[in-house]
Amino acid sequence: MYHQGGRMKIGYLTFGRDDFGYGLALCADKLKGHDFYRVTPKTAKYVDVLLFSCFWWEHIYLLADFLRRAGIKQGEGPRVIVGGFNTFNPIPFQAYADAVVCGDGEDIITAVAEGKDPGLIWRNAAPLAAFSCVTNNVTRLEVARGCRYKCRFCAVSSLKPYREVDISEIEPLIKHAATKKISAFSPEPTLHSRNAEITELCHRYGKTRLDTDVRLDRIAKRHNDGGLLRCGIEGVSERLRKSVNKGYSNDFIYESVKKAIINKRPGMLFYIILDLPGECAEDFEEFKTLLHRFEDIKGCEDFLLIPSPSVFMPNPHTQMEYDAIHWERDYGTLWRHLFREHIGIGERPWKYMMAERARVFGPTARVLSMLSTRAGDEFFEIERELSQKKIISISGGRVRCSSKRGLIGVLERFGGVEKYTGHRDKASAPWNALRFKPLSSQASAVSVPETLREDRCQDV
Repeated sequence: MYHQGGRMKIGYLTFGRDDFGYGLALCADKLKGHDFYRVTPKTAKYVDVLLFSCFWWEHIYLLADFLRRAGIKQGEGPRVIVGGFNTFNPIPFQAYADAVVCGDGEDIITAVAEGKDPGLIWRNAAPLAAFSCVTNNVTRLEVARGCRYKCRFCAVSSLKPYREVDISEIEPLIKHAATKKISAFSPEPTLHSRNAEITELCHRYGKTRLDTDVRLDRIAKRHNDGGLLRCGIEGVSERLRKSVNKGYSNDFIYESVKKAIINKRPGMLFYIILDLPGECAEDFEEFKTLLHRFEDIKGCEDFLLIPSPSVFMPNPHTQMEYDAIHWERDYGTLWRHLFREHIGIGERPWKYMMAERARVFGPTARVLSMLSTRAGDEFFEIERELSQKKIISISGGRVRCSSKRGLIGVLERFGGVEKYTGHRDKASAPWNALRFKPLSSQASAVSVPETLREDRCQDV
């Protein structure tokens, strides 16, 4: 095994569709001089350090399954380090990892990999420097981090201060990019103070800028490359949108679609959150009315609209972290019903092209998602029992549940489904039960969120 100060064999794995996600690639760049290997359960035990990126709620289940198949237990074999968005509640990860890096970790990853300070390491404001990596034949270039907006459901805006990469550092990365396609990304790329110049640099060096996510109220700042716009409108009604600090009116959404059609945009994708607190049937009727209004826009026949739903998951460290969800509601059926009962015009059910995305997490997936997001130390025992009884399994990189009754039965011994899906408070939230400790060598650089201050937490 590795001795401190020597050359390490570092295994890595990003759970998800990309082989090497941006965050993990950024950390790897800081660990130059060591040997990197993409690991499988058969090869994982032969490295000194294992780096895992866990972004979505499902990834802790994939991590548990991977380590079990690899025969790796905590403290035995390679040093396991986990990071990614899913670690904002790091408590469940403690049973699997020697170190859990919460938030930005690229500037402390070397010390963590060398084992200088194990446990939970909070870092939410690393210095931002220019960096790019290639995934799926697209050069991904981070231009800013954090968000100036304060959507109530968003952990990024709650935890990460906004900062930009200087244009002088961005230009050489665009100029020497290995691919023609460039994705300049951040929570809202158009907020970069030199956004127009970034687009101009892409044109100057023969690159195509592909980033298409944009706030609906920032479309005018978005370069007009003819691509499909992706906008988060969140709630299905004005009332619900206002409740999460994204107060787009129905009229504003209508005018935005109208302008997109006039400007010959091929279409728009709307990200929508279902089951926001207070949602009712009238909200969906309001949304259906809005969808029908689009049919009155001249030229809409060639326009593609993709309403893309997800179900509400209250994330730690947000303004909505303690809210409840209605896990038993059948949103898949509700969503399909919203579109399929429309009495069409001729052979087309809608006057414009409608491509609603119908995949919505069902009840068992919602329970498992909240378990991974809200559980404490008991997660290890729950996951192990669910796996041993074959109530959950991993298939195609997804978590499958074979028995709703079996899942509920296991959770009854730990406080029941309501413990994870119902309303929480500060005292019962595991992520507030301890104080994150900084690396001893980096103490002066660590910024601890207000919710994790010492007066409300106990030391690890």
